[in-house]
Amino acid sequence: MAMQGESSRLSSQENETHTPVLLKVETALDFPNALARVALYILENPKKAVRQSLGELSAASQSGQATIFRLCRELGFKGFTDFKLALAAEVGQLESEPNRGVSLTVNSLDETVSLISRSVLNTRQLVQPEVLASAALPLLSARHVNIYGSGDSGLAAEVLFHRLRRSGVNARFFANAGYAHEAAETMTKEDVAIAISQSGASPDTVEFLRKAHHIGAFSLAITCHPKSSLAKVSNAVLQMARLPQPGLREQMIALPRAVFLAEALAIAIADHAKGMARASPGK
Repeated sequence: MAMQGESSRLSSQENETHTPVLLKVETALDFPNALARVALYILENPKKAVRQSLGELSAASQSGQATIFRLCRELGFKGFTDFKLALAAEVGQLESEPNRGVSLTVNSLDETVSLISRSVLNTRQLVQPEVLASAALPLLSARHVNIYGSGDSGLAAEVLFHRLRRSGVNARFFANAGYAHEAAETMTKEDVAIAISQSGASPDTVEFLRKAHHIGAFSLAITCHPKSSLAKVSNAVLQMARLPQPGLREQMIALPRAVFLAEALAIAIADHAKGMARASPGK
């Protein structure tokens, strides 16, 4: 029995060891704000993080050194040095791999189709019809619907903007964080704010939704992380599936999830509009 227990423990440790470092870091996006901020910086700058000292990483991620050390321990590492060695090995391995997806082959095309399909299908599994319905009604009756996303999420925000406009929603899309924050400050309870962030930890995006939520506007978060900082300042969350392959962040692979959610919202809005038309006198 002792041998069996020891074998099980060693097996568990071995599985933990072989979990990709960046995948471990991604799970930390659901951690409290300070830890999530460090995790987001590392995910967006893994090569820089490998070369930075504890003090340099602390300054770059705008987080305390104790927070970084705590994150390393939370992710299963003995400390910062242990984490950096593992991250450096993984980054080095990724850099040494041949250019994946560069050659146009049947396998590369099929793999792309598979990744896109899984990202959309997995997102569909996460979408709750009641959440869609609860978000559609405020969108339909809102004075303004302000939409913001930074970086790659800005593409998703723009897709959503165009789809909502075609559905008759008075939507506005902001590509600039400053303008988005100004718009959020002038919103009222008759308005809706939609913030899109895959990580749910992008500071500008969180601040945009926080301002709108504080004013009393209906706040909708679209993110892969339902426990993220962004989700905490929202009235409703539409969850996107994480990308099927750790570290795969190509814009076009990620975008179909946003297209699906935009269409799902459009369908929910149309259903509400039909119901309102049937209930109206003389219709």
